Amino acid sequence: MGPETPSGFRVHIEVMETADKGLGVFTAETIKKGDIVWRHVPGNYTVYDEHMFRSFIGGLTNEEAEYQLTHMFGLMGVSDCVIGSHDAGALINHSNPANLATKNPRPIETGVDTTPGTYIRDVSAALLDDDYALVATRDIESGKELTTDYRAECHEPAWFNSVHEQYGVVETYLDDR
Repeated sequence: MGPETPSGFRVHIEVMETADKGLGVFTAETIKKGDIVWRHVPGNYTVYDEHMFRSFIGGLTNEEAEYQLTHMFGLMGVSDCVIGSHDAGALINHSNPANLATKNPRPIETGVDTTPGTYIRDVSAALLDDDYALVATRDIESGKELTTDYRAECHEPAWFNSVHEQYGVVETYLDDR
C-alpha cells in the first residue's frame, strides 16, 4: 500500500451521520473565526472538464456515478470545471447560514491558451492557494457540524447539470430558494 495522501483538514474532525443529510463533518475542537478549516492539498482533489468527467463517470456503476455527482462541485469564478475532493471535505454539507466560506475566491482566467488540459492544470495549481481554502465565518464549538452555503459558494457548469439529468440524479436540498 502506498503512502496516504494528507487530508485537507487543518482541524481535528469526525465524520458522523447527521439527522437529515447522511454523513457530515463535525469539528472535534473549537475553531476561531477566520481559521483555515480545510484546503486543497496536492493529490487530494481532481479537476474535471466535461470530456474528462464524462470519460470518468462512464466507467462507473449507476450507484458510483450518483455518489460522484452528489459529491463534486463547481466554484464561482472557475468556469466549465467541477472538482472532486478525495477526503472528507466532500462530505461538508450545505447550510444557510453556514459556518465555513471560501476565504477569498478569485476568478481563474482561461487566458488565450486553449490547449486541452492547460486550463485544468492552471485551475488545479490555483486551488492550492489559500484563497480557495474554507475558513470559519464565526467561532465554532467542538462537536458542531461544519457546513458551507452551496448557493453562495458553488457554480456548476451547464454540462454538469445535464449529466445529473442523464443519470436521473435530482438534488433537492437547494429547493428552499
